[in-house]
Parts: sequence; structure tokens; C-alpha cells
Amino acid sequence: MNRDPAANCFIESVRDHPLHLCDTQTGKVRASYSAYDAYDTLMSATAVAFSHDGTSIYAGYATHIGRFDVHREGPPVELTQTTPSRRSRDGLKGIVSCLATNNTHIASATLSGQLALHTPDTQIACVWRVPVEYGGTGVTHLRWAPNNIHVWAASRQSEFIVAWDIRDLRAPCAVVRRPGRTMQRMQFAFDASGRHLVVGQADGRVVLHDLNALDCDQSNALVQDDPNSVQAHGDLVAGISSHPYYPLLATASGQRRFCDPNPAPNCLRVWSDNAAPGEMTRLNQFMADCMSVGALRGFKHFSVYIRSREEIVLRVLKDPDNTPRSDLVPVCSSAIYDRMDRVHASDETKHVISNARNRMERPFDVSDASLEADTEGINFLIAGYQRYRCPYVWLRTDHTSLVQLRPDEALDCDAPVELNTVNCWRNYDIRPWDVIVEIVCYALDPWPENPFALDYAYFEKLTVEERVVATGAMLEFLRRAYLRRYFCSEILLEDIKRLQHQHFHCLNALREYQQSTVFRET
Repeated sequence: MNRDPAANCFIESVRDHPLHLCDTQTGKVRASYSAYDAYDTLMSATAVAFSHDGTSIYAGYATHIGRFDVHREGPPVELTQTTPSRRSRDGLKGIVSCLATNNTHIASATLSGQLALHTPDTQIACVWRVPVEYGGTGVTHLRWAPNNIHVWAASRQSEFIVAWDIRDLRAPCAVVRRPGRTMQRMQFAFDASGRHLVVGQADGRVVLHDLNALDCDQSNALVQDDPNSVQAHGDLVAGISSHPYYPLLATASGQRRFCDPNPAPNCLRVWSDNAAPGEMTRLNQFMADCMSVGALRGFKHFSVYIRSREEIVLRVLKDPDNTPRSDLVPVCSSAIYDRMDRVHASDETKHVISNARNRMERPFDVSDASLEADTEGINFLIAGYQRYRCPYVWLRTDHTSLVQLRPDEALDCDAPVELNTVNCWRNYDIRPWDVIVEIVCYALDPWPENPFALDYAYFEKLTVEERVVATGAMLEFLRRAYLRRYFCSEILLEDIKRLQHQHFHCLNALREYQQSTVFRET
């Protein structure tokens, strides 16, 4: 829910009544919007939608489409007739059943199986029809894809969800099969990442289709590449809605049944990022957490380096007190040093930065050859490849000392490491920091009292601006690790308190510097 009370509202449409803008907290009507036909009869809206910026309300009627200004009650600002007359074959025929808006167009569909694109002032730009081979007796749900180029539509009494590219409407660009021939509206949605199409089925399952598998250059490209699914409900999944900003998904089930002594219960469920349906969504979230950990620096017993979007390298230091560190300079500073020839600065500033670059150690090389030649650290590769659908960990150095083999077993350097966290990933909420704790304890003998111990000397070498960012990011990571309740939780809490004191001290120092005369003059 939006923190702004003025934005916490929804539109309701009731037969023989005007549109009502209602408050989500009190339920009271804030404003009413009404449209009348040529005979001065109140028209009932059959489909409503907010504009992309929230300043307008679009309403579909039996033969009209209107646009209302949210800030002005009463009649519509624009009211466009969808067809010249009932007998005319031109325009959009049928009752408008659904609307979908983006930042440039408004898409509408009718119960006669036609679709149309409108300009923001409700004028019809083009009209097309759902192909006969995909069946259906009228479009009941319409959504824009996250790229704002593809428009998806689902029809009643049809087992297909069809997508068109608005740049070429001659034929569908993608078709998804959805079992469930019913007259009931069955919705679909896109997840928060915009990568998956979430579809509900008549058997109560929720299916995720990867949108990256779409080949929009091929007409009628069918999306059937082994989608992920989960048994979400015991009855038909009629409603699906995703949060626009957070990884939350709501599903609702239920349908009208006759002569059924034991009907399935109707229910509403909200899925979080920890319990989102489908293994691919969990794997994407796991790798996103890995990327956030890979951007952190300042750990004492290990360092994490991003190798690709599906791989990170975990380097566990054998002797952290005597090992030279390669991450003493933050990534942002090294990037500036490497691009010094393209930076517009004074000669004095370039001279200072050039001297700092000479004192800087080069970043750690994460290539296979460098990992195998590393003698000061034990390197692990944590990967979340899409084809495996779960994360795996490979050992890249010290195989003979860490891998325990039976007398008749040969050493296989390419075999994944057997870890409890990886084996339990499919059944439990496993995060990357859980895997890191097990790896550090697996590689070091004896175990460190705190696998997430910090190297405070690293933070002291940073500038005030960089220290504020680095300590803030590290505090968020330690907070997540502390909530997991490891064996080192008490020590973690002490590190959080100490680092929090440094963070706010640097924040105050930075604020005082920005308010000083020297900062304003420079």
C-alpha cells in the first residue's frame, strides 16, 4: 500500500450506478464518475483501468470508451464510440470486457473476440481479432508485457493465452497453452522481475513460463519449454496478481459448482519471495542475493567475487592475519583509475588519483588458471545454472586435503561438493549466507568463532564517502545473517553494534563536511 493516503484508493463499478472512487482504508466514496449515452441514459461500465500515471480513469461500456480525470468528478473528459452503429462492421464490435494501459497506448477487448489499440484520448488506432484456431467466445483478460510491446489476451472457453507484437499485428508472436475450458474469467500476471508469465489452471496449479524463451521473430512461436509449476490450490485458480515493486504474488481460487456435495474451499493466498511458486523464481532470487554479497568487501575469513550473472567465487583465506588482501580498494575507485584517460579533471586531481592507483593492488583474478594457482586461499565456485534448477558448489583448489575419498574411489575435480545446505535447498529456505557459513566451516580447521568476522582495517582505509556506503551495505548483510540465528549470533550482534557506530560517525562527518565552506567553494 502506498504511504500517500491520496493514492490508497480503488475503482468500483456496479450495474446501473456510476463509477465510485473508494478509499481502501475507510471504504468511503471519494468521488463519482458517470457517463451518459445519446438518450441521456446512465451507462454501466463493464471494464475499468487506471492510466499509467494514475491521473486518469478509463472505462469501457457496451458501445463506448471514456476517459475520466481523477481530480474532477462528473462526466468523462473524452467519450469515444467504439462503432458507428450496431449494423456497421467498422470499429470495435461487442461489449468492452477488459482494458489494459501502458505509458503510450490503451488496449481494449470485447466479448466478441476483438481487440483494439487506443491513443490516450481513447481514439481507436487499430482493430484485430483472436484467430479462430485458438478458440474462445470472448476475451476476458488483457495485460501488457513488461516490455510494453507485447499485449497478452485470454479468452473464455479457450485453452490458450495469445500474445501480439503491436509492431506487427498480422499474427500472434507467442501462444501459451492453459488447460481449462470454462466460462469463468481466469487471470494471468507477470512476476516482479518481469521475466515470467504466471498462469493459473483449472486443476489448481500455478505455472511459470519464461518470457526469455519467446522468439518474437517467428510467428506463432509456442512457449512450451518445460515450465515450472506448483499445486497452489485445490480448485480453479481464477485470480492472479503480482506486486509491481516487491516479489509478492497473490492467487485466488474458486468457481461456481452445482450438485457437488464436497466442494473445494475458496481461498486467497499470498506468496512471498521465499515461497513463490516455481523453482526458477527461487533460483533467480538466490543468485540475486549472491550478486549482492559479491559486491561486499571487508570480511576477514573470506572474499566473494562476481564471475558472471550465474557464478560467484568464494575465496576462503587459509591465514587471514598474514595473507595480503587484494580488495583493499573498492570497486568504484578502481573503475575510476582504469578510466582516467576519459575523466575530465584538473591536472592536480589526475596526479593525486594516479598516485593512488600506483599504491593500489590489482583486483583478484577469477579465471580458472588463477584459481588453480592460488596458494593462499581455498576457492569455491557457487553457481546457479538455469538448466540445473538449483545451486551447486564446486571446489577449485585443495582437492586432496578437503575431499575425503574411499580407497577404491578416484578423485573427480569436476564433481560438486556435498553440502547440507545445497541438498536441502529444494525443501527449505536456503540463502547464500547459509551456504557461505557451511563452506567456511568446511574449509577451515578449526572453525572460526564467527565466519562473518570483519576486517576493520579495510574500512579505515576508505574515504569518508566510500566508508558510509560500505558500512551501510555491510550492516544490511549482517542484519540478514543475524536473523538466521547461527551459532555465532551473539558475536554478530557485537559486530553490528560496532559497525553501526562507525556508520553513523562517518555519516555525521560527511554531513558536516558538506555544510562547510570548503565544500561549497569546491
